[in-house]
Amino acid sequence: MKTKDNKMAVSCRFVLFPILALCFLILTSCKPPQEEKNTFRREGRFKGGLNVPVAFLVNELAGQPRILASGWLIEGSEGILFSAKHFTDDFMGKTIELGKGECKAFIKNMVFNCSVLRVPPIRDAVVLELRGPQAYLDLLPKPYQISYEKINYGDTLVIQGLHPHPLFISELNESEGFKDYSIPILRDYYEARMADPAQQMEVVFDGRLKGIVVKPDPAAVLRNPLLSDEGKKAMLQYENDSYLKVIIDRDHKFSFGGLSGGVALKNGKAVGVITAQDPFRFELDKKGFLFVPGQGRVFNIKAQHFDVIYITPIGSVKELAEYGKRVK
Repeated sequence: MKTKDNKMAVSCRFVLFPILALCFLILTSCKPPQEEKNTFRREGRFKGGLNVPVAFLVNELAGQPRILASGWLIEGSEGILFSAKHFTDDFMGKTIELGKGECKAFIKNMVFNCSVLRVPPIRDAVVLELRGPQAYLDLLPKPYQISYEKINYGDTLVIQGLHPHPLFISELNESEGFKDYSIPILRDYYEARMADPAQQMEVVFDGRLKGIVVKPDPAAVLRNPLLSDEGKKAMLQYENDSYLKVIIDRDHKFSFGGLSGGVALKNGKAVGVITAQDPFRFELDKKGFLFVPGQGRVFNIKAQHFDVIYITPIGSVKELAEYGKRVK
């Protein structure tokens, strides 16, 4: 069977920057299988799911993954999810263009269609509704309790979401004692294959990422020698008190893309929606400089780190949360 290239983007608020080509996953896959020939697609299920109220969200195009994100069930509702608004921006109001069922939610071991119910005027959050058989909805995991308490600097949060990990990242994590929990959605449901097996990716439940809430530091953004004026402006959207800035306790090693819309927990209660990351965390070698004609002195980069996440506090979208609880 001949193969073709499909571009799949992971949803996060930093795709404006050229350096984040990592947020676009290039898959070489078999032609989309006919649903009647794929047991998982025909039955609306997948293997390896966990009984947690966190979903893997996929905006499809022609039955194949296009944009990825995470979501989580709202307490007191039946099949209503929180996610990041920027995940839905690309397909809101385009039902006719994309066709019904082009947004999929993978949760527990079930697959649902999902649609947008409500978005706030400013904040990066959205309420989605799962659409499927009532028998499936009755089997959904119990949602996390929502907390509107004030989050303080120094508080510990747990980050949870689902997104693809490259095989080499999973292998490296395991060698360091952090074995990934892999869920074969790309392999089984979408039959996605990389031309180079070493570059194969699979969905992973990131459920043990812990971090400390720290004070925003806009001055550091302005001092960053690697940021353009446009980049500084973009990052300053998040480097303020409107978001929770979290330093993860270990380097994630590559983009957090796809975790957007996931949940931030404090003491087991949901306190925020994952919104963005800082993609400009570099370790610089200040002893050596590069001199680029027309650009002046440029620092040598020793390493890039992925360990900063920005979170929309649930208290800032309380109206959305309360709305989700009322939907029946």
